[in-house]
Amino acid sequence: MAVYAYGTPENEAIPFVYESLTNEKISRFLWSYFDNCDLNRLKNLSWQDMTEDEKNCWGHAHRLLNFKIGDWIMHINVPSWGLVTAAKICSEYFYQNPLPYALNDGRHCFEVDEVFTFDRNDIRVHPKFSSRLKLRGGLWQIYCEEEFKKSLDNLKNKNSEQLPQNFYLSEEVKNTLDKLTERIQANNPGKTFETFLAKVFRNVPGVTEVIENGFGWGTDHGADLIVNYTSTIIGDLTEEKTMVVQVKSYEGEHWDTKAVDQLKDAINKYNAASGMIITTGKMTEALDKKFNELVEEMKKNNISVFILAGADVTKFILKYWKEYSAMI
Repeated sequence: MAVYAYGTPENEAIPFVYESLTNEKISRFLWSYFDNCDLNRLKNLSWQDMTEDEKNCWGHAHRLLNFKIGDWIMHINVPSWGLVTAAKICSEYFYQNPLPYALNDGRHCFEVDEVFTFDRNDIRVHPKFSSRLKLRGGLWQIYCEEEFKKSLDNLKNKNSEQLPQNFYLSEEVKNTLDKLTERIQANNPGKTFETFLAKVFRNVPGVTEVIENGFGWGTDHGADLIVNYTSTIIGDLTEEKTMVVQVKSYEGEHWDTKAVDQLKDAINKYNAASGMIITTGKMTEALDKKFNELVEEMKKNNISVFILAGADVTKFILKYWKEYSAMI
């Protein structure tokens, strides 16, 4: 069994994809916008013999031919942002033309069963599996089958008394982390949060220097912190790298996406190997979408970018803030 995830690239197609899953029990994929783009036909063509449309279709969709009966597909943000509609594949790939809908796409198909929808942030979903459900391009494989199975069991046994007591403890821990994040923000508004995080980063193994950079956009070029660290190449051989960090001390939800543009500018300005956004605000659809666009862009240059939002910031601080240990 393999588990795959798919992010429908066009918002207007999401209702069509969801209706097909729930009513027809058919999982549909885009990049099939012309009449003769059957992958079983295209696989027999050489790259030189393909038209531009055929190349686009094959490049985005050819991995569908790897799907097997018994595999699972996660339709990300279907029917709406944050939700996932999962379906178990029960047929080989097939190509449907003409389409039974007005939308001129969605011809790549699989018959499915066991269709159900869940919130990817549901506490019954294993954290490792949940993290793999964030957009990582159009189509990707999720390499944590065991965590998926555990999540599936928890979701199916929604009202079961057999659920572990830790299920309820997890909910309490999440609420506690949210409250701690609020207190961290309240006690470290604005620039003071950058100074606070600089102290935390200096405790992270491998970090050699943390520079508190500038006093605002235009002077720091998008890098509130510049973190120099060593990276192991092989054995004892290491190299020095730079990560730029954009810091936001926000209350509530974080809708402003300027931090993403600022991080991109900082990576270019300081020739950084990686970048990170840290915000005490909670992740929103707008920020998630904008950030994942940057992820895809940075992949082309082998640059990694990360984001810590809301309670994840508190987890990071508690792990590396030495003063915390003295408090407890």
